Amino acid sequence: MVLIQDIVVNHVGNYFRFKDGKFELNKDSIPTSAPTQFPFNMNNYNDPEQREMNVYHWTPDITNYSDLHQKLYYQLSGLDDLNTENPLVREALKDSYNFWIREVGVDGFRVDTAMYVPKDFWDDFFNGENGVMKQKRNFIAFGEAWLTSPPLDDSAEKEIESYFEHGFNAMLDFPLCEEIRRVLKGGKPTSWLAYRIERRNETLRKGLLVTFIDNHDMERFIRGTDEKTLKMAIAFLMTLPGIPVIYYGTEQSFEETRASMFASGWGSGGRDHFEKGSMYEFIKSAIGFRKNHTATRYGTVKTILSNKEGAGLLVYKIEDEHETLIVVMNTSNDERIRVYSDAFPEVEEVFSTGRKAQMIIQQDSTVFRVPPKSLTVYKVLSETSGKQPPDLNLKLNAEVNVGKEKVIISGETNGKKIFAYVDGMYRAIGDKIKLESGKFSYTLDPYRIGPGKHFVVLKVYGSTPREVLYSKELWFEVSIPIEKLSEVTDPLNDDYGPFGKYEYPTDITFKRQMDIVAAKVERMGPNLILWIKPREITTSWNPPFGFDHVSFQIFLDDPRKDGKSILPFQNYVIEDWDYEIFITGWSSAIFSSKGADERKFGTQLGSPEVLTTDGWIKIVVKGEWLGFPEEFTGWKIYITTWDYDGVENRFRPLEEEPKAYIFGGGKETDPYVMDDLWIKIEK
Repeated sequence: MVLIQDIVVNHVGNYFRFKDGKFELNKDSIPTSAPTQFPFNMNNYNDPEQREMNVYHWTPDITNYSDLHQKLYYQLSGLDDLNTENPLVREALKDSYNFWIREVGVDGFRVDTAMYVPKDFWDDFFNGENGVMKQKRNFIAFGEAWLTSPPLDDSAEKEIESYFEHGFNAMLDFPLCEEIRRVLKGGKPTSWLAYRIERRNETLRKGLLVTFIDNHDMERFIRGTDEKTLKMAIAFLMTLPGIPVIYYGTEQSFEETRASMFASGWGSGGRDHFEKGSMYEFIKSAIGFRKNHTATRYGTVKTILSNKEGAGLLVYKIEDEHETLIVVMNTSNDERIRVYSDAFPEVEEVFSTGRKAQMIIQQDSTVFRVPPKSLTVYKVLSETSGKQPPDLNLKLNAEVNVGKEKVIISGETNGKKIFAYVDGMYRAIGDKIKLESGKFSYTLDPYRIGPGKHFVVLKVYGSTPREVLYSKELWFEVSIPIEKLSEVTDPLNDDYGPFGKYEYPTDITFKRQMDIVAAKVERMGPNLILWIKPREITTSWNPPFGFDHVSFQIFLDDPRKDGKSILPFQNYVIEDWDYEIFITGWSSAIFSSKGADERKFGTQLGSPEVLTTDGWIKIVVKGEWLGFPEEFTGWKIYITTWDYDGVENRFRPLEEEPKAYIFGGGKETDPYVMDDLWIKIEK
């Protein structure tokens, strides 16, 4: 066991602030008005002597995170920014943290907010006179640079790698964490994750990466999803080189970000949480698997198969000098198949999250048939590959004929039965294909599958169930025009809650972000596109989706279904809803009403695409999440606004009097709805 200490050099607490350009001490700071250690207690700007010591930067809050000067020298969310260029401050910090190494035996540092400190500080802190790295051999220091890259982009990786040149020997792998959440939890294309895990090979040649799926500053991974998805994420982490970290409480399936394990602690529900249940045993087995396979720790990753269009299969190889492993994962809620255009060597299964994948090795291809939300690891045993094919043939007249109103695949076979898998899924639109004298014609309605690239795999049966032949993947692209369904406006200045008495939190970053001005609805085949225009858009916390201090809770009523009436976490009831879209500036999710109640979201189906442009917030909902509706006539949409605290993993509280991050004008049991808007689709 080693001891890692979480350290902060960028800032101290929120003891002072600059309001309208004037310095004032924070009267609400408890239990002290200033740090107690010199020189950090020299924080009164109004005292000329303390001001001249320049222990602090004496700056306001960061308002533009893309401005490097603000990022390095302004206050992060009200936390008093230390002047780390000041030799007095540098020596005090080195002396303080060297004490913990020398007297307590700390083995490493987790360095908070590393990217908000000038890089030359780290050169001195780690390797200068009395530097940290000189205090103990094999000391590890991994930095927090909360940077994430857009899909198929490595801008964050490049910046994170630069810290290896300034004394850090490890960094937290935020790009991987974000991609795991996008893909495994949010249903985004597995090709995004394929890119990310291959890009890590380059970073790992320069330094160590600490991997994780959640931490104390973000929503727990399991929130809004299920244990199958959590197990898949943990297993995925355990297959990859790096230093995997499992956040405490994950083994108890905690949903509260900072809940306590012990009965007397916050959020514990009044009981201890030390059960060795199914999740505990699974994590134990996953760690055991990792310990027994060197490739997971020292190997190189190479992608074999991925999906560019959404959830589905990701197959990759991990190889070191001792072994080769094949990892087969399915991120979707359906069983999927993919066909790889090469025959694999002999393999054996060595680990899985539950139901195991199948690898069907044909003469010149390999078919992966994978259960939903699962991960299976195979070990390559030999180099022999290929099998004698069954006495079956399949001939296609043309690969795919794509028309404006239909997609046709035709051909002939000597098989007895033939089936189709559309996008790797066997469902009603890919039912049994009729054979007449060995010939067939298979027709697809493009509006049923939506725009974008798709593929079909044909499966032919011979005289016995063991005689099976899979075709190659037949790819085609569908283009569908956008159709406007509805557009509505909403009155200004009605963002005061259902009783007209609610007040915004008092922190200066809150403006009128929750006042809805307008909304519109479009369709693209089975896909639904929602546009929301708020009165104001702010980016105080550098949100990746381009807006903050507002969350949108959007409820869809499909007239074909009976759903729920209670709105999760909002103390409010409507007549009926079947799907909830939950959007913040950092995350998006769509849930079915199945399993939802007043304190629980339903079952997560995916993660809608979110984009902020020209004052509008665009939300794209895939038709597969909605059951591929042929039309939206009669659907109702209810849009509500509030704000969500991602750190505490909850909607911001409502009390009688507003506070910095607490709404006023109500009580805890009142509706959490600041503004709302109804839309009914008439056509």
